Amino acid sequence: MVAVQVEPIPEDSQQEPTLSWESFYQNYRKPGYVPGYEIVHKLGGGVFGVVFKARKESIGKAYAIKFLKVDDPGVKEQVLRELDQVSLFAQVDHPNLVSIEDKGVVHGIPYIIMGYAGDETLKSRLEEGPLSEEEALRILVQIVRGVHALHEHSLIHFDLKPANIFLKGDIARVGDYGLSKLITESRLSLSFGRGTPYYMAPEMLRRRGDHRSDIYSLGVILFECLSGEVPFQGDNEWEVLKGHEERKVVYPDSIPIEYRKVLDRMLAKDPDDRYQDLSELLQDLRKPGRLGESILLEYGAQRGQVPSTKAEAASARKPPVPKNAVPATASVPAPVVAAVAEPAGFELGPIGLLGGLIRALVIALLLPAKVLGLGMARGLQALLRWPLALLGMLGKLSVFVLVAVVIVLVVVILATLLGA
Repeated sequence: MVAVQVEPIPEDSQQEPTLSWESFYQNYRKPGYVPGYEIVHKLGGGVFGVVFKARKESIGKAYAIKFLKVDDPGVKEQVLRELDQVSLFAQVDHPNLVSIEDKGVVHGIPYIIMGYAGDETLKSRLEEGPLSEEEALRILVQIVRGVHALHEHSLIHFDLKPANIFLKGDIARVGDYGLSKLITESRLSLSFGRGTPYYMAPEMLRRRGDHRSDIYSLGVILFECLSGEVPFQGDNEWEVLKGHEERKVVYPDSIPIEYRKVLDRMLAKDPDDRYQDLSELLQDLRKPGRLGESILLEYGAQRGQVPSTKAEAASARKPPVPKNAVPATASVPAPVVAAVAEPAGFELGPIGLLGGLIRALVIALLLPAKVLGLGMARGLQALLRWPLALLGMLGKLSVFVLVAVVIVLVVVILATLLGA
């Protein structure tokens, strides 16, 4: 991590410099405003701050710098005090997370330097309309994997929404995961910001959120990806939040039946009724939790057969899958079951046992044919080897004979000419 020099505050100053966005916009393009970086242009902004694309002067690489917008003095003091917690998020390295590179304060403004993940977000993609089932799954699985990596480090996002999902080519990355935590305790003293209440778990109003609140937000994102709209809307933020707390989810026809079972668990009002771990969600989506893993599925499973209750999920849970198993293909629409390897030591059901016997029988029938074919090929090679060698020798001998005949003819002709 590169150390950032922060402009010192004069010792005679009796208070921390107040943030003036007018002054900020007048000076942020000046060289050295953020030491070592050249700010290029604005990428976006929201309740937590404004983001700019920047270029690191030493190597020319693109980064994103987010200046935190915390005008409330009490909240600002807390953010500055807890800014060091961002270093915990910076330790998480995952291909589906926007990396956190550095942090600092300039002219009283706290900022965070992040890896540049492209200008497009899931929000801008959804503004063009709902996604296809395949594209929605491809993006969601990557988001879930990134958030799962945070949860494995006991870190929670708390502000998952399409505006925080960055798209670059076929890669989706989760961003802003080190920012919302800074003001979680003071969330109710801030404006929610347009869009945020649509993805907020109901328990967040009671300040009881945990990792399952992220799972709820992921459910809203999946709902919107498939339908083009969020499950709860209203004339104001509180009406939307009231929908999350009390109203039942109504599914449009554009959301397939099998996804509704998954969404029922993700969008459960009570956190105890949701998925308790994102690996459970990935299993229901028939996707591995990490790259390079696969999921053991029972043969004969059909599309849409996903546990709808916690009891069914517990009874259907499988032993952990080793990391060196065959990876699943990310482009297969979910929840379609793909053929996977059967790691040694796993117990197969009756259908799996029958399938194994059939495969063994086929191998037993084909093996003799393969061996016979291999033996015949080698025998034919040996049989033809000597005739071919003999033909080669005859070819060489014929060349010698031809040369000898030519020499004799030349001698005869020369003798005839000299005798005449």
